[in-house]
Amino acid sequence: MIRKAEKSDAPVLGQLASQLWPHHTASEMEAEMTELLKLRDAAAFLAYDAEMEVGFAQCSLRRDYVEGEEIETIYLG
Repeated sequence: MIRKAEKSDAPVLGQLASQLWPHHTASEMEAEMTELLKLRDAAAFLAYDAEMEVGFAQCSLRRDYVEGEEIETIYLG
């Protein structure tokens, strides 16, 4: 099962993220996830195996320039 994470999921997100990025502590990652979950243009999702959280995904919209990115305008209609 996969579900959208809520603010109360920040501790488990922090724990999972610290396994992915071991140079950060779980509490550091929890703080980062808490801030992420407050953003309007961001989300996190938790993956479950039975009742256990086994993975996560985070996404956000970027509005700043990224080096090497080409700007392309798409017209619809």
